[in-house]
Amino acid sequence: MLTGTGAEHLLVVGFDGVRYDTLQAAHTPVLDDLSARGVLLPVQVDRRNPTISGPVWSTVATGVNADRHGVLGNGDRPRQREQFADFLQVLRQQRPGVDTFVAASWPPIVARQGPGPIFAQPGWQPGIDREADEDVPAASRRADDAVLAYAVEQLRTREATAAFVYFGEVDEYGHWRGTGEGYTTSIERCDQRLGELLATIDARPARAQEEWTVVVVTDHGHVDGGGHGGESELERTAWIAAAGPGVGAVSALCHGDIAAHAAQLFDLSMDVEGVPFGER
Repeated sequence: MLTGTGAEHLLVVGFDGVRYDTLQAAHTPVLDDLSARGVLLPVQVDRRNPTISGPVWSTVATGVNADRHGVLGNGDRPRQREQFADFLQVLRQQRPGVDTFVAASWPPIVARQGPGPIFAQPGWQPGIDREADEDVPAASRRADDAVLAYAVEQLRTREATAAFVYFGEVDEYGHWRGTGEGYTTSIERCDQRLGELLATIDARPARAQEEWTVVVVTDHGHVDGGGHGGESELERTAWIAAAGPGVGAVSALCHGDIAAHAAQLFDLSMDVEGVPFGER
């Protein structure tokens, strides 16, 4: 693995609320190609984490579970969360001057709302009030498209050594309309967005000198009628896909491994429960 050479780059993309079985049945050529070059595995949400966005995305960011970071839902941010920095924050602290960004359509990822900001740096969110729209899934789709446009511009014009980009359309569709055909279509749109991100990376002027690791992850599943937060296998089964230098032969993953892998990739000192990819 390349470690500490300056060539390392990392993109983590969050698809919120994507059931693993529905993902397998959907038409996702971009994710299929990524996993063919690396890995795509089902992941069980750790039993210490409720199957809710706030706890699991906090684990993705920090590498520790809810018994330590304290986020048990989408409500107020617990005081103990301040003890655990997200992997982008640690990267900036230990490599001053490095360029990172975060873009998300769910405000707590980037804003002081609920358990947020899950990522500490000033992040970007679209100016679309999904809850005020009569058609929340449609508003979520527009918000994700705005996140994509922003992220593409950042990848095109900035150094952008590492980034976290979040799309929430699938989860909102599941909550409002269940996990039928439209839910699958929402997954396929997220795959198309992923394709635009990867095409932008490949077109970067310095691409030949950059070693990119790309991780795509969901936080939880949904029950058939839509919704999550329970203990069913449909809700507890998530997934992670990844490709890049050092991903190698991977037989098992957990959400905390993403921060651990970022720490190894950039040679960071970070208190995590997860392990780098391939070491589980």
